[in-house]
Amino acid sequence: MTDFLVLSRATAQAATSDDDAGLTERHWSYMDGYADRLTARGPLLGPDRETWAGSVHVVGLPDAAATRAFVEQEPYQGAGAYADHSIWRFTNLLGRTMWDFPGAADEPRFFLVGLAGPTAPQRAAPTPSDALQKRLIVHGQLHDADLDTPVGVALAVQAAGRRELDALLADQLAGYDEIEVHDWEFGGRR
Repeated sequence: MTDFLVLSRATAQAATSDDDAGLTERHWSYMDGYADRLTARGPLLGPDRETWAGSVHVVGLPDAAATRAFVEQEPYQGAGAYADHSIWRFTNLLGRTMWDFPGAADEPRFFLVGLAGPTAPQRAAPTPSDALQKRLIVHGQLHDADLDTPVGVALAVQAAGRRELDALLADQLAGYDEIEVHDWEFGGRR
């Protein structure tokens, strides 16, 4: 098995619609089938930390084709809730799942993706500072889904707020051309 990171962005309509309990249950049931292969999962949130903005899944699957099938069969995808998906191979640099994170859920959590431009030199994910290391939930090198080419880094971080997150990440994502920062929380049944 190879780990893949799937970052799914919600459509504008899905992000502003009322919660569909039946669809959410179908999503959770679908993910239950992958429970032993998930390193991380959870909803992306709007800045209000209430609005659903998409999902993140780090899942072990045989190859990129199986990952694309995982995405296509996902109930939110079938319901038209996703606008698009980004898929990368993921090398887990922490060697643990999000459920192994020792921090209490008393501060906001964020999911970040830093991507190098197409002409940028290939590089390894930066070594996190000591302060960041203590707050890392997920940390991984991203590779093209079909190739072994490093293209970026992904992190899930717990911080008191966006200003504290920015301070923790000072110089950590330098050199990445595109950086996405999402409000995020642990996923799963509630």
